[in-house]
This record gives sequence, C-alpha cells and structure tokens, in this order.
Amino acid sequence: MEWDRAAAKFTDALASSEPTPGGGAAAAMSGAMGCALVMMAIQTTAKRKTTPPATKAKLEQSLKKLGSLKEELKNYIRQDGDAYTAYLTAKKLPKENPNRDQAIQDALLLAARVPTDTATTAIQCLRETDVIKGDIAPVIMSDILCGQHLLKTCVKCSVESIKANLEFIKNNDWVNKFEQHILIFLKSC
Repeated sequence: MEWDRAAAKFTDALASSEPTPGGGAAAAMSGAMGCALVMMAIQTTAKRKTTPPATKAKLEQSLKKLGSLKEELKNYIRQDGDAYTAYLTAKKLPKENPNRDQAIQDALLLAARVPTDTATTAIQCLRETDVIKGDIAPVIMSDILCGQHLLKTCVKCSVESIKANLEFIKNNDWVNKFEQHILIFLKSC
C-alpha cells in the first residue's frame, strides 16, 4: 500500500535527530488526519441508500468545506518547517549585523503564527463536524469521534508550539495576542 509507506516516512522523519519535522508539523498532520476521517465518514454516509437527499446535499456542502480545510492543514506541515528554517537562518546572521535582531524576531513571530493558523483551521474543522455529526450513520460514528480527537490534539499541540516561541518574542503586543489565542484555543477543546 502506498499510504503506509508515506506514513512510515513521516513518522521516521519525526523520530530522527533532525529538528524538522517537529511538533508543529505533527500537530498539523494530526489535524489533517482528523479532518480526513470526518470526510470519510461524510462520504460513507452520503453513499448509503437510506440517507435522505436533503441530508446528502448538506453533507456534500460540508465535504467541500472540509476538503479546503484539510488542504490548509497539510500546507501547515511544510510551513512549520519553513518557519523553523527562517529562524535558523536569522540566528546565523553575524551578531554585528544591524538587521539580525529584527530578523530573529520576525522568524519567531512566523514560528508562532503558523501553529496559530493551524489551530484556527482545526477549530473550523471541529465546528463543521458539529454541523454534520447528527447526520452521520451510526456505523461510522467512531470515525467522526476519532477525527474530533485528532483535531483537538492538533489544537493542543499547536498551543504548545506557540508557547515555545512566546518567551523569546520581545513585542508585548504580539505576546498578548498569542496568549489570547491560546485561551480561545484551549476553551475549544
């Protein structure tokens, strides 16, 4: 199977001594997997002969929304690594470079924004899941529940990634904004 090789490759990369992929990428991957499970449950329910046409239409609308959100979550896997690379690049600037401190701060903001965006997207998936949860066939409900757990894990792990950067961000306005996001994110889980 092709998918199991891809999963093995990703988990082996996480287990390596390389800094990327790391926690932010794992968070985004768990969100993408959670969203994908919800999508599978929607499609399975929509194919059932006993599903009313109006419900099928509602499920198809949610499927389109979730498809876009899943693609966003997949993009955050790469963006998390890109943010870390930007930080490493800024740290390698010569200490006498007058732009070094600003470059580091910009990279830290990016490193906190990516998991903020990841958590926001996962919460959008959770909300969409709540819209269709009552329409899902009972036989596939376990996948909806697993999808929700993975999406909540995405949010919680994203919060940890945000926190990891906060102590190094010097702009108190940004720190306060990220802290407000964290409170909202944790309430959603």
